[in-house]
Amino acid sequence: MGEFDETGPGGGTPPRDTRRDAAGPARDAGSTRRDARVPAPRPGSAQHLASETRRDAGAAVGGESLMRLPAVLGERYEAVAELPVQGAESDLLLVRDARGDEYVAKIFRRGYSADREVWAKLPELDSPHVLRILETGHADGRDYEVAAYAPDGNLRSLLREGPLPAETAAEFAAQLADGLTALHRAGIVHRDLKPENVLVLGAGPVRLAIADFGLSKVLDQSVVFASSSRTLAYAAPESLSGQVSPARDWWSLGMIVREMATGRAPFQGLSETVVVDHLATRPVSADDVPDPRLRLLCQGLLTRDPRKRWTGAQITEWLDGGSPPVAEESPQAESGSGLPFKGRRFTRRDDLARALVEDWDHAARYFFARGESGEAWRSLRDWLAELPGDDGRIDLVDGHLTTRLPPDVKLLHLVRWLDPELPPHYLGRRMTADDLPNLAVLAEDRRHPDHHLACRIGRDLWERGLLPALAGFAGGAELARVDDQWRAYATAWNDLARWLRAQEATPPGLDARLPDAGTDDPPVVLLTLLALAARPAQAGRHLADGAARARSSVAEPPPWFTWMADGAGDDPLRRLAVALAAPEAVVETEARARDRLAAQRQDEALRAQWADRERQRLAGRGSATTRALLWTLPLLAFWLLGSWTVDTLFGGDDTGPSAVGGFQRSSGPSLGVLIAASVVAWAVQCGSEVMLARAQGAEYLPGGPWSLFAKVLAAAGRALSGVSRASRTMSGAARRTGRPGCGLLFLAGTLPLLIVLILLGAVMPLGPLLWLLLLAAGAFAHAVMAGMRLHRWRESRSGAGGKA
Repeated sequence: MGEFDETGPGGGTPPRDTRRDAAGPARDAGSTRRDARVPAPRPGSAQHLASETRRDAGAAVGGESLMRLPAVLGERYEAVAELPVQGAESDLLLVRDARGDEYVAKIFRRGYSADREVWAKLPELDSPHVLRILETGHADGRDYEVAAYAPDGNLRSLLREGPLPAETAAEFAAQLADGLTALHRAGIVHRDLKPENVLVLGAGPVRLAIADFGLSKVLDQSVVFASSSRTLAYAAPESLSGQVSPARDWWSLGMIVREMATGRAPFQGLSETVVVDHLATRPVSADDVPDPRLRLLCQGLLTRDPRKRWTGAQITEWLDGGSPPVAEESPQAESGSGLPFKGRRFTRRDDLARALVEDWDHAARYFFARGESGEAWRSLRDWLAELPGDDGRIDLVDGHLTTRLPPDVKLLHLVRWLDPELPPHYLGRRMTADDLPNLAVLAEDRRHPDHHLACRIGRDLWERGLLPALAGFAGGAELARVDDQWRAYATAWNDLARWLRAQEATPPGLDARLPDAGTDDPPVVLLTLLALAARPAQAGRHLADGAARARSSVAEPPPWFTWMADGAGDDPLRRLAVALAAPEAVVETEARARDRLAAQRQDEALRAQWADRERQRLAGRGSATTRALLWTLPLLAFWLLGSWTVDTLFGGDDTGPSAVGGFQRSSGPSLGVLIAASVVAWAVQCGSEVMLARAQGAEYLPGGPWSLFAKVLAAAGRALSGVSRASRTMSGAARRTGRPGCGLLFLAGTLPLLIVLILLGAVMPLGPLLWLLLLAAGAFAHAVMAGMRLHRWRESRSGAGGKA
């Protein structure tokens, strides 16, 4: 029987934890780290701290509280912080020496003194797995001890993550066995070995050391124990009668190994009465230890007879791979009347109820797994029939125990009938309204050892309607109201979730994030609604905090999530929806961020490619200018040759008109004028090409200097190809018909035309002027074409630059 909040005997804290102040903040037990958990120094100077350190007056029990460090310590140490402890014997201070090293000073209160015999044996402790007491003494009427400060925590902090691997548990057992052997060799019995008293002195590899006086529990300011001589959950059976022997330390080691292997604290959640009864009458089973070697170790260390219990010798043999014999006692039922169960006979209803709750899983299988044919069930039925009175026994048997209900549900009804004064329990866990909110926390934490159990409990409570049945226990009256409110919340949630999923703006992935209550796995939504029904104010605050954290976790929320968050208001169900939808918003936000990053990288790559092309283009300006000059030189030669030809044909001397072939020829511009005009025309063309080359750089005339002429000739060739095809067609027809073709006719018509044109040019005095006009037109056309080429090139660059 245990509670998810790890409450202990009598509804308080578990046997290993006793809170110093019930009103104080609850912190994780077992840490010795000095960070925010260690109280800051009191206001005042270092001298004041070294000479006067106050503590809560309420913590002084059975003696005055510590007011100042003994002078012999105050001279060498500075008090950093006081470590409050729930005890009447001593106070613990975190102190620092002149070099900055930190230690823990234990100052005994007036009227209390240390065991001088133990002090005398301290030098004999030579094990690295026992915390060394560095200094002992007496000053100012007080005994004191100084030990090393362990900032790496304790074994309890390592056990919070669940069961340890078998190899790790075996290594830790070997270290603790070495420490116990050293203690026992020196004649010291620890009497209070527990995970809180096992400090972690190194993390790589982990080195454990046995400490005393609950030191590790003090250092994290969380919870300490009222007794420094015995913690009930780890106490050996013989310690109940006050026996002190080394065997009781080996029992405690066995309980620690069992906890390391299973991840469950011993007797978690049981009252002190039940624990004492178990230790006094029954063995502690190691059947739930999964590793067979560790199970053997636990069986040897948890032997009830201290004379047959394993000690350091057997553990050494076990570590070497041996299997020492185990004096395992078989649970025999006590003789006499009563219902036999787990080695005992029960005659009282309340005693049986507590025993069933303590070992719920076994009890459910034992009495109900085989149905009415099982011998255990028949024994229970006969025992029920022999009980005096008939206060619902028939309804219990006929209405619940003989039906098709699951064994756990049958056991619930049996326990409620046997002792309704017990707190409500199911599957061995307490189920008060205060305990229900913890189910949602465990269902959400998949790594917690009780995760699957919490999910199972939640589904059973919902599907089988067990809360009204649990309301029949003492302290469970409000569970019926909780069940009604729970189901109302579930209906409202399902309506809200369906409405949100149906919105067009919400992504498809939101369907899985907002499931209907009872269909989710694990049932986080269902159990969150249960927490809201059980403790509305507390659960409402958690949901508000969760919604705020969810909203802050989305850096750039998509519109639909902003709409959901803004519309949540103070509605707890809408806040729950926001918290559940946040991961989907994060996924969408991250996807958008990845797309933006990819686009940015692509843009950067294009820009880099563009910049590289620009560098190459600008670097080719010189060669482009040279090419421009070279390819225009043939144009200059053409113009000069044309001017000479025109002058030869149409030019003359300065005496007047002359006759050529009987025709009169007028005088015109001289050859010098024609040559000058040719040079000017070439200069315009060359300047146009140089300007274009300087602008385009390496991209100037990529196809070669005569690519333009090649394109012009190609266009002309396409035009002439039509005439050629027509000629070939006619020639072919002539060959087929035998009639002459039109080739001679074409030549006969063309040659006279050319002769006429030449003669007309000879008699016309405007020939040189026409040539000058041709020079000007050619230069102008070239400049215009260069401008057009530059414009088209810039347009192409503009488009490519926009893409880059």
